[in-house]
Amino acid sequence: MRKGRSMRNQSIGPGPVLLALGLATGLGLPAGAQAQDAARMEAIERQIRSLQSELTRMRRDMQAREAETRAAKQQASEARAEAQAAQRRLDTTPPPARLTEAPPADQVRLAFERGRPTITSGDGRFRASLGGQVQWDVGGALQDSPGFGGNPAARLDSFGQNLRRARLFFSLGYDDFTLNLTPDFGGSPDGTPTLYEANFNWSPVKPLALTLGYYKPYYGLADSMSSNDFLMLERPGIIEIARGIAAGDSRASIGGRWAAERWFAAAYLTGDSYGSNSTQATSGQTGGVARLAGRPYADADTDVHLGVTGSYAFDLRRQADGQSLRLRDRPEWRIDQTRLIDTGALAADSAYTWGPEFGLRWRNFMLQGEYVRIGVNQSQASGVPRPDLGFEGGYVEGSWVITGEPRRYSTASGAFGRPSPARPFDFAGGGWGAWEAMARYSVVDLNDHATRGRAQAATGGVFGGRQEVVGMGLSWYPNNFLRFMLNWDIVNVDRLNAAGTTQIGKRFHTLALRTQFAF
Repeated sequence: MRKGRSMRNQSIGPGPVLLALGLATGLGLPAGAQAQDAARMEAIERQIRSLQSELTRMRRDMQAREAETRAAKQQASEARAEAQAAQRRLDTTPPPARLTEAPPADQVRLAFERGRPTITSGDGRFRASLGGQVQWDVGGALQDSPGFGGNPAARLDSFGQNLRRARLFFSLGYDDFTLNLTPDFGGSPDGTPTLYEANFNWSPVKPLALTLGYYKPYYGLADSMSSNDFLMLERPGIIEIARGIAAGDSRASIGGRWAAERWFAAAYLTGDSYGSNSTQATSGQTGGVARLAGRPYADADTDVHLGVTGSYAFDLRRQADGQSLRLRDRPEWRIDQTRLIDTGALAADSAYTWGPEFGLRWRNFMLQGEYVRIGVNQSQASGVPRPDLGFEGGYVEGSWVITGEPRRYSTASGAFGRPSPARPFDFAGGGWGAWEAMARYSVVDLNDHATRGRAQAATGGVFGGRQEVVGMGLSWYPNNFLRFMLNWDIVNVDRLNAAGTTQIGKRFHTLALRTQFAF
């Protein structure tokens, strides 16, 4: 059946017509009729060939018109795309400047990077930023005894204030080079503007940073924290004393740090602190400080920190009567400037410090502590006992962020930072900022080779005193820039006079409130 349909659909060409004519002739049709039929069939055949030729030509013309239509559509589409692109360029192109205004040499970008206003050039190579820090302390000492050793004049300030820090941070950078300049209008006590830092920095490869100038080298865990992030008002006493030997603020330094994701290393060669070289007649101090720390375990909820720090002052600043070193500190506040523990001037050739550090954060809880050993190599003198001295101290402090925010770990400094409020204070929005409770126990022992009832000159030792501080505090962070910190310390100082016979220590409480604004 399929074959039959196919045959019926085929056209009849001239061959079958001639075959039929032949059959008709063979069957004996008349000659005239046969001639007429042959002529008629030939005419039909010519018409069929003409129609087929016309049909072929029409098909070629139709294909050509279709190709021209497709080309026209393609050209129209490209023209529309070019028109749209031109319109977009026209929309984004600024209007031409007036003839009286010169076009800017370069485009700049203003942004708040890490909370500081920062200007960056259009090519991203130059940047300039400004930061600020203000800490205002008010408070006083709660004391019942008349003074130290019965001396009423030795009473601590019952109420006072101090502009602890008032710094402006200027930073200029070009490619991998940075210049930092920070004047400080606060202090202990305030009223004498000074310089906090002035240094050049170069980062040839990440995360290496090389520094030259007045700088604060990284010393220990508590000292590596920003002063904006301290748990209590001041550093623990042993850290404040130890860092002053070869590190501390505004220390002439050359060195660098490598701050990676899991470990931190820093080392600096150090000299005098800013302002201490005003007398050029005596040689300055030379030393070094190094710190190695890491996070053996870290995840979203946990940070484990371990480290070790050491320093060595192998050439102490020389006074008129020789090299000397003095170790002392205030009772972990700066409202009153009285130093209750003090070794006096020690005739020393060199001094060193070392100690381990640890830290642990779990969610919104944080615990950290350090132990520090201080060694002093006294210079020898004929007929005078001068043994090598050793002092020590440490602290443990903890934090609980009541509102749940964690203290984040800073890989740049290898230390913990302050919490960032999840809901900044806002009467309309109902946010109350972040609230944090803190506590600390610290101890410093500056007694060595000293015997009660016997003068320190006889043994070559020192009654520098032993200080214990139990501190508690509460901080409120309305936002990332503002902080209010209430600090209550219980201080116990046990110290004998140089003869070893009279108690000149004191027991008292301190209460202080700090208002801090930093960006």
